[in-house]
Amino acid sequence: MSSYDGTRSARQSKRYSMSALYMSMSANETELEIDDELAKAQKILRDLKSKISSQSKKNFVLEKDVRYLDSRIALLIQNRMALEEQNEVASHLEDALELEEGAFPNDEKTQKYGNLLFLLQTEPKHIAHLCRLVSMAEIDSLLQTVMFTSVLTYQFDTTPEYSSLLRANTPVSRMMTTYTRRGPGQSFLRTVLAERINSLIELQDLDLEINPLKVYERMCQQIEEDTGSLPASLPKGITGEQAADNPQVQAIIEPRLTMLIDIANGFLTTIIDGLDEAPYGIRWICKQIRSLTKRKYPEANDQVICTLIGGFFFLRFINPAIVTPKSYMLIDGMPAERPRRTLTLIAKMLQNLANKPSYAKEPYMAKLSPFIQQNKDRVNKFMLDLCEVQDFYETLEMDKYVALTKNNLELSITLNEIYAMHGLIEKHSGELCKDENSHLALIMSELGHAPPQVPRKENRAINLPLFSRWEQTFENMTQNMDITQEEIFFLEAKNIFVQIIRSFPQHAAVARKPLRLEKIADAAATSRNDAVMVRKGIRAMELLSQLQEMGSINKSDQFGSLRDEVEQELSHLGSLKEGVHQETQKLDEVYKTIRDHNAYLVGQLETYKSYLHNVRSQSEGTRRKQQKHQVLGPYKFTHQQLEKEGVIQKSNVPDNRRANIYFNFTSPLPGTFVISLHYKGRSRGLLELDLKLDDLLEMQKDNQDDLDLEYVQFNVTKVLALLNKRFARKKGW
Repeated sequence: MSSYDGTRSARQSKRYSMSALYMSMSANETELEIDDELAKAQKILRDLKSKISSQSKKNFVLEKDVRYLDSRIALLIQNRMALEEQNEVASHLEDALELEEGAFPNDEKTQKYGNLLFLLQTEPKHIAHLCRLVSMAEIDSLLQTVMFTSVLTYQFDTTPEYSSLLRANTPVSRMMTTYTRRGPGQSFLRTVLAERINSLIELQDLDLEINPLKVYERMCQQIEEDTGSLPASLPKGITGEQAADNPQVQAIIEPRLTMLIDIANGFLTTIIDGLDEAPYGIRWICKQIRSLTKRKYPEANDQVICTLIGGFFFLRFINPAIVTPKSYMLIDGMPAERPRRTLTLIAKMLQNLANKPSYAKEPYMAKLSPFIQQNKDRVNKFMLDLCEVQDFYETLEMDKYVALTKNNLELSITLNEIYAMHGLIEKHSGELCKDENSHLALIMSELGHAPPQVPRKENRAINLPLFSRWEQTFENMTQNMDITQEEIFFLEAKNIFVQIIRSFPQHAAVARKPLRLEKIADAAATSRNDAVMVRKGIRAMELLSQLQEMGSINKSDQFGSLRDEVEQELSHLGSLKEGVHQETQKLDEVYKTIRDHNAYLVGQLETYKSYLHNVRSQSEGTRRKQQKHQVLGPYKFTHQQLEKEGVIQKSNVPDNRRANIYFNFTSPLPGTFVISLHYKGRSRGLLELDLKLDDLLEMQKDNQDDLDLEYVQFNVTKVLALLNKRFARKKGW
């Protein structure tokens, strides 16, 4: 290999992913107007990502509210909450409003907080340290502001044996799980799991139970129902081992094992085939688990490493979505009991495949060991393939350099998020600020004590300008980031030439390959009526001259090394456009799902609000004369309407009669409802159902999704939403 090739190879290895770097350097470029198809597609994608980020943040806050209120409403349902606590919950509900835009109350504070947040972004070691210090109670507050940082190393350094790594419920494991719930992770889960799960839950009567004791009990129950008695050979109250030895039970279980293995193989194949769709962040975590395991336990073989990766990928990412698909927005309603059990068994099989299986607690799962033997090699290969992604430390170094050269960085953040972060750092400052002269210690000293959280209605979302008060010279930056001045000039030249060429009209003669960089720079420098283009052209000429003097490029070969990389980048940007379009389509689905989830959370809060008003108004009624309540309704709905809105999830009404069926919804008293089923032409209803709001809420809390009306089954969550929409009163339903 020639010395030129060697230099070029070294330079290219250092420039790993120039497309990512180029996008980070020019994504917000406003000086030169680039309006090609790629630029337009990138702008749409950036806007969509911004919307997803903003909506996810709102959902995170709403989910915290709903989690808090779930437990409080449960106490109300059981009539175990004092008036003072009712007032507290009411206050929490009243505060659950959309955040308003606002400004920080003090310019000096704005600058100091902007400086603090910039420091935390550019020196992630502080957040990494903080993540190890916070308690489980504090983790939600931290996660709201910082979704994930490099905190895995500490988890490895403080774990004595690898069998317990990443298993305990620690702040680190909580953060890893939370990270998987971000938009890209949700998109991947929908891609690989949604179709298979939805197909499976449609088979409501498919019983694949393989626990011998449960199979035996159901078999006896069926025989007793069919014949009226049990033969002496089928006694009640037997053990699991005795049930497993029963030939009839074995005959029932055998075909179920085959079917379970087929279904699990289908799930596994879809997951493995989705390797290229797996989010970069998830794969990077897998890579870190592999490298940290090798560092901490040099004797660990690939099998051990794959077990640990599987502990994260399956235990923390895939399996929760299989077991509770509704909470991951993969399905609309709660699956029936039998499909739910099948999904649990599939998740157990995948977990046993990823980890070393232990059948001590559930010996019947050992019957599925052929699935483990058939798939062990391919799942281990998949685990290792997940780790084959490019690292981003060096790219982040360049992003850091780019950030330090920009002066328009902003962060959208709420006052309470700022104060919460300030409070956490202050609480743990003994560990975080041991060096009194560190930048973090100086900023915290100037900020003083963290302000208390402001009431929700006073909270504001602000755009906080980020900047560093410690100016760094160009030389210092290049020293700190292991990047030379020559590299910076080379990258700047490449970036400028790509921008200039993208700004030329399509098929311009000067932009034909092989590129002649001098002519391109000259054409830009002499262009008419475009001062920005002229400046870019002049700067391109200066860079060509400076890089020649440094020996990086040579005019005799038409600046070959720079020209080749510019051509490669332009070629890559062409294929990048298609990738941007594909990513936009996927994220559109993610955004719609997140919006739907937001609507559900808002509806849930409204339901709780109305219920609480009802409880409080009833308690007031014991102290003063009860006001006369107005009867609301009836509201009439056809069978077709309710089916379309998902309120009816199962109907036994014959198709030819559904057009003649309708339902009346009435509320005679706050919190009380009557649903009646009618047939056209008949004066009286066929049946009536009296409901209390607290009964519906309790059903929802207990994950009972079916409300049986004899001829139809209603979806409890959809019924609550309908009642909320139709009967919401100012002081209760």
